[in-house]
Amino acid sequence: MSFIRTLLLGASIMGTGVAGVSAWAQQGGPGMGPPPEARQACVGKSQDAPCRFVTPRGQMSGICGMPPRQAGTLLCMPRGGGPGGSPGGAPGGSPQTMRPHGADIAAKFAGAKTVSSRVPDTQQGSCFSTTAKIACPGKGQALYGQDAHYHGPAPSYTDNADGTVRDAVTGLLWEKAHHAKRLGYGEAKAACQRLTIGGRTDWRLPTIKELFSLADFRGSQRRRFFIDDVFDLAEPDASVLQGDRFAATHSTQMMGQTWSSTLYTGVHYGRPGVEAAFFYNFLDGHIKQAPTHGPTGLFYRCVSGPEWGANDFVDNGDGTVTDRALGLTWQQSDDGQSRDWPQALRYCENLALAGHDDWRLPNVKELQSIVDYTKNDPALDQRYLRQSDKGAWFWSSTTHGDNISMASYVCFGKCVSSSGIDTHGAGAQRSDPKTGDPSRWTSLGGQKDAVRIYNAVRCVR
Repeated sequence: MSFIRTLLLGASIMGTGVAGVSAWAQQGGPGMGPPPEARQACVGKSQDAPCRFVTPRGQMSGICGMPPRQAGTLLCMPRGGGPGGSPGGAPGGSPQTMRPHGADIAAKFAGAKTVSSRVPDTQQGSCFSTTAKIACPGKGQALYGQDAHYHGPAPSYTDNADGTVRDAVTGLLWEKAHHAKRLGYGEAKAACQRLTIGGRTDWRLPTIKELFSLADFRGSQRRRFFIDDVFDLAEPDASVLQGDRFAATHSTQMMGQTWSSTLYTGVHYGRPGVEAAFFYNFLDGHIKQAPTHGPTGLFYRCVSGPEWGANDFVDNGDGTVTDRALGLTWQQSDDGQSRDWPQALRYCENLALAGHDDWRLPNVKELQSIVDYTKNDPALDQRYLRQSDKGAWFWSSTTHGDNISMASYVCFGKCVSSSGIDTHGAGAQRSDPKTGDPSRWTSLGGQKDAVRIYNAVRCVR
């Protein structure tokens, strides 16, 4: 049975309007499968997220899902399910076939090389191509050098059974609990300052580097959160989207934003005078920013202990810079070339610099560790580190679990929309397609994020 016929049958079973499905189907031609617009409409979104795209017969609205025989592809399909049924267990479908283009990710690859630093590992131990989960390539093979090939300090958490969790890598003491009520920035800061737990009263809202130290890149929506299971966390109910201006493009699985204390020093969303702070989203695995005043309410998790994550750079005088605080040596400047993700991996694996040939593409937590959040143009300590283009974004070696055709990057330049508005702030972390033709993409997500498949590269050892 052709893909289109399967789609029409599935629509009939589910009660979906056949006219709407026909418009969707005919974009690809008889028997030719879904149109590319159906794929593009769901890039960067989760399963069940609302979606829409324009067809010759008008705009088609639906939800994102993964049909059978289209494994690894999230498509915009008519509401009620496309071919094979709906995510809710409708006839002919299963939760596995309807999952987003993600994967179950191991915590460690058995063949990984151990690296020494004080940045907690991402815990991403599976390897990926530009479209699928794969067996990890050997050294010298294509796509060698991704996150799983190198294993840093494994997060070491101790549940103290008193409402606190100790992280042995960073030395920080964390609140274990999840607060279901989302608070404004000022309210969250005050709640942490009032907290008494574990025999301590010195609780505070964490910095964005501290918060990101908890990020677990085994995460994938509908599989596991982007945080270790030792911590409590829960997806909010549908009320979280009431009144949200991005409700049309967001789902509850994406609403895990957690405040940090780190304020953005640039101009938030093109609105001078609007103060904003960075957050990390433990449900979809991204760093962005939100206004500190007004109706915005986010989750919060308190921390105790000396601040972690400050850099201590020294210029080695040979084109490299060592961060004595976190134990990593960095390429002082990128080479001015933009690369897609496979090219970025290969460049660092082949780099010979300052008498060393063990350079690699940093994982996303290592890369974020050198962001200077006191700056924004770029967010970098330029006394030690340089970048050829101040607006550049930099690839990491980390695949993004929600859509494994994408890899994570850090915006050292302003993190702009397709129209050039600084929506997320220099120092934000997002994900984009690993390879392909950038001209095929206009934007991603409700904020119309710009898409850059060719990014800058800074190697680490």
